[in-house]
Amino acid sequence: MVPPSADSVHVLLKQALRADDNVSLLTCLYNRDEKVISKSISLLTPADVVKLLKFFVLQIQSRGAVLVCLLPWLQTLLSRHMSSIVSQESSLSLLNSLYQLIDARASTFKSALQLSTTLDYLFSEIADDEADDEEFAPPIIYEDKDTDDEESEVDAMETDGEEAEEQELGDVTDASEHSDGSEIMSD
Repeated sequence: MVPPSADSVHVLLKQALRADDNVSLLTCLYNRDEKVISKSISLLTPADVVKLLKFFVLQIQSRGAVLVCLLPWLQTLLSRHMSSIVSQESSLSLLNSLYQLIDARASTFKSALQLSTTLDYLFSEIADDEADDEEFAPPIIYEDKDTDDEESEVDAMETDGEEAEEQELGDVTDASEHSDGSEIMSD
């Protein structure tokens, strides 16, 4: 997809301002190309400048995340058209609102930065403690005590014991019964 040119963004921006179409305005403002921003802002009339400034203030009040897209546009708007903005009495209240919004955001930034720093410090301490615990932890040894292995060991011990008894007894001479109790047949 080909990015819009400065001429097409300028035309769309003017149309959106005159129609009060916020969706089209946001579409224009998502363009971050400095040349497009500069040309589009420079071609605005003083009435369009005030409308755009009003839109910026409303967007900053309601949706803070859009501020990232608005900042380059707002900076260019103020630097190019500040004299025409200040000359209109209706725009002074907009500038005051804009100043208060920026001041409120800046004041929360300091406390948010302190909170972020504190959390980073606490999480690093937790990670260090876990690393220390792992260094001094005794090794874990797993012993498999399977019942099949135990039975085979017991069988092996019983077999060894029977062999030892047979060696001690030597040859069996007169036995009338087998070890299981059945009678021995004699000739």
